[in-house]
Amino acid sequence: MLLDERGVSTLSNLPTADFTFDPYQPGACVAGLRPYRTKSYRLDGEELGDKLVVHNYGHGGGGITLSWGCAAKVRDMVLRHRIQNETTEREVAVLGAGVMGLTAATLLLDLGLDVTIYFDRKPVETTSYKAGGQWAVSLLEYSKDFAKVQELQYILRTAYTMFKASIGKGFGVSEVDNYSVNATSGIEVVHDLVPGLLPQREYLKRLPFEGHDTSGYRYRTLLVEPPIFIPRLERDLKARGVTFVNRRFINSADVLTSLTQKTIINCTGLGAKDLWNDSDMLPLRGQLAMLRPQPNLEYLYGQNGYLFPRNDHVIIGGTVEETCDETFDPERCRELVEYMAGAFGQRPPVPMPEFHIHHPRNERLVDPRLSISL
Repeated sequence: MLLDERGVSTLSNLPTADFTFDPYQPGACVAGLRPYRTKSYRLDGEELGDKLVVHNYGHGGGGITLSWGCAAKVRDMVLRHRIQNETTEREVAVLGAGVMGLTAATLLLDLGLDVTIYFDRKPVETTSYKAGGQWAVSLLEYSKDFAKVQELQYILRTAYTMFKASIGKGFGVSEVDNYSVNATSGIEVVHDLVPGLLPQREYLKRLPFEGHDTSGYRYRTLLVEPPIFIPRLERDLKARGVTFVNRRFINSADVLTSLTQKTIINCTGLGAKDLWNDSDMLPLRGQLAMLRPQPNLEYLYGQNGYLFPRNDHVIIGGTVEETCDETFDPERCRELVEYMAGAFGQRPPVPMPEFHIHHPRNERLVDPRLSISL
């Protein structure tokens, strides 16, 4: 990084987004419900009768980030159970076609198993498909349990390694700079848990954008584009013989009695609240404003909300509301765009909409050290 005699970055301004936006145009606004679990994600197995059920859900806004790492843990649990019980049964049922289900199914195929995915929402209808896609931890609590910390370290290391190895191979993964006015807690958590996994952040006395005269940080992380990643996983699974079955289950008893498979992987996200009677699950709605794609923008940006340029759209988001309503609010999305445009000097400065990542109305929902990426 080049500095002048005052220690100020001499980086020239990076391109500014075109914030032209009509929230009432079809596809301009998107809303999704994050599967947040108050006791952190669930990743464990239990034997119920003659069946093994492995639970893999409740990752909040960090499902994509953790997906490959959690899938590796699922694979290892299934393999260990098969060895210990000398199981020859090859059929496995995966519940859920979001990113957790698709990645778990992918790695289970590597064990030579026959996988069937049961879903009540197609992959392109899941919250995973609507996610922003930055690789950063979201809505995960630090645990005082040493084993849990070790598990999360393994998950992060495995997931990052697999995502980085897929760059340039048609999975929608790229390495990008993230510029942030404040320290980005979702990336700082990764630095704390797995030192050296990501490049260290750089402090900038001035962020290189129009309308900015404040200091900030530059991080180097990954962007995973769900509209590319999720369909690619689905295509690959179908090409490898995985069957997708549209099926809604009533409760856990329905799952256990109606499925013939002896191994069941529960990746139902928010569905686990009713399906497995998990009262710790909470729906947190995030809303996204979808601007036209702008290939000249090659950075991520965060200031309370966030701006993620992708191939399909420039995404502006960062809201969080505890609600089961998945309907988007055009005026909320318009406010998001006005706020972000103000940060870049393109509109008069306005406050971030009330529900956002640093000041949620209900403080019990979010550890203030952590962030949300939907």
